[in-house]
Amino acid sequence: MDDATLSMFITGFALFAFVISGWATFWIWRARRSGWSRLAASYGAPMRRDSMARRWLSLQFKPSKVHYPKLITARLTVDGLYLVPNLLCRFGHDPLMVPWTDIEIFAIETYPADRLYDLQFAKEANVRMRVGVTMAQFIRRAADNSVYFAEEHTVHANAGETNATATARVRGTHQVA
Repeated sequence: MDDATLSMFITGFALFAFVISGWATFWIWRARRSGWSRLAASYGAPMRRDSMARRWLSLQFKPSKVHYPKLITARLTVDGLYLVPNLLCRFGHDPLMVPWTDIEIFAIETYPADRLYDLQFAKEANVRMRVGVTMAQFIRRAADNSVYFAEEHTVHANAGETNATATARVRGTHQVA
């Protein structure tokens, strides 16, 4: 290998490393600016693949106005709402598992054809997540629909509790406005 080829190889590798580090730095900064890192400190969770994923969802953080267009994957479990950005945008974004008891959904009046919803979290009241109708319906269906939980997940009864009581306990742990 001559000097020109070696120099071109080293330059290409350095440029590639610079682009990757710039990409990672941008997403880490974005996680801190949006409020995702504050939510991750309270609701951080390991990766989960135990329920059906809903991909390419959009959300916007308030009050920072950082938007994640079609970058979020959501999973609905008995325990709560699981959120994670797509693989290429995951730098600095730990997966979130927000229990149903910590989520409140508020309808926001906007244009008549385009209603938005804000999710507010019990542990991080200053961070709100604005979602569209599709994601809000997805969350409400999972939180309200006991059939979803009965078909997809097993509800474990505590000591001295019947299965019907345990199912009612799990169903009643969410707050939907």
